[in-house]
Amino acid sequence: MTSTQKRRRTTPVLWAGGVLAALALVLGVNGTLASWSTAILTNDTNTVKAADAKVLTETDGTNTCVSTDNNDGSNSYTCSTINKYGGTATPLAPGTNQATTVTMTNTGTASGSLTLAPGTCVKSAGSASATQSICDVATVTIKCTAPSSLDTTGTPVALSSFGSQTVGTLAAGASTQCTFTVAVPATASPQIAGQIATQPLVWTLA
Repeated sequence: MTSTQKRRRTTPVLWAGGVLAALALVLGVNGTLASWSTAILTNDTNTVKAADAKVLTETDGTNTCVSTDNNDGSNSYTCSTINKYGGTATPLAPGTNQATTVTMTNTGTASGSLTLAPGTCVKSAGSASATQSICDVATVTIKCTAPSSLDTTGTPVALSSFGSQTVGTLAAGASTQCTFTVAVPATASPQIAGQIATQPLVWTLA
């Protein structure tokens, strides 16, 4: 067999092999390219946390007020249902007193310092010709339980002289019971008969 005849027989075989190889390459590439048409990344650790907050809750055993009760995001609420001076249902005669206990609780998630800021005492009712004011005669003390150490029972002051008080630090979930005692001294003048004293008290947990 001549060399020319060998080349003629070999050429179709090589051509067929080349076609098969090309076909396999095309199929392989097309399969790979198909997987490139979509790219996916998954972030599975995306988190967010709201900042801690101080929330103050007050109760007298019957009524409860929470600093968030306004539901407006201000964390400030005017509580008109708790009267720490005992109210006017039982007027105080000279030499008598009345006490009211409230529980202050930090129902938030952050620790804070609790303070009390009395506002101005205002007199109403009574005799129009009176020369003395119940605000200058009636006295008040406050005593709070642990973790507070506030205790002014040894030094009663007139309502008009009642100043700001530092109750103490309240951790999240902690509470203290504070007892307010209002008294009319035995030496009080009839000038204050029938008078009513009104004084706002502002709690702040900061």
